[in-house]
Amino acid sequence: MKRVKIFLLLFTLCCALTACGTKPADDVPPPDDETSTVDIEWFNTEFFNVGSGVCMTNMLLSSYYDTAADIDLYELFYNGPTGIQEEVTEAEQTAIGPVAFEHYPIKTQRTEMDAFLQEYLGVELDETNKKNLDQFIYLEEYDAYYLLHGDTNFQRCTVTSLEQNEDGTIALAYEQESGEKGIVTLKGSKGSYQFLSNKEA
Repeated sequence: MKRVKIFLLLFTLCCALTACGTKPADDVPPPDDETSTVDIEWFNTEFFNVGSGVCMTNMLLSSYYDTAADIDLYELFYNGPTGIQEEVTEAEQTAIGPVAFEHYPIKTQRTEMDAFLQEYLGVELDETNKKNLDQFIYLEEYDAYYLLHGDTNFQRCTVTSLEQNEDGTIALAYEQESGEKGIVTLKGSKGSYQFLSNKEA
């Protein structure tokens, strides 16, 4: 009888340890009553709305687009490529013009733009439709783009539902702080996600 009790105890302990294993971020199960809340929470806290400043995955919701190539680059990089203002030299400010000394330029290097677009959208700048790229000031000698403003377009969002599609993509319905609603479609990529489209709901 003692052996039976010991076996049952060990079996129960093994089951408990197995249940405590952490789920990989890129292993999102089909939404159902038991799992959808957990997955939505992960997107709301670990993928979007990360940190106290500008979260760049949120910036991928700053415009609506049918394909990655259609994304609005002005809205996407409004706060720069990282959400943290980069240093701009006096020589760069002089090249931009007097207004650059009134509003500190927000700088996005071409290489940073390409790297971000490739990681999160699967395209580089030349593969996009360059929507609103002409809103930037471009300095060829620095191969960088600049914006002059003193505000932000960053918004936190709340993912409200998750649907896993038959093709393996994930559709997230969300609402911005402004009340705007959308549906963003993601696909798994290298342990994270790439954005395929973001459509108005």
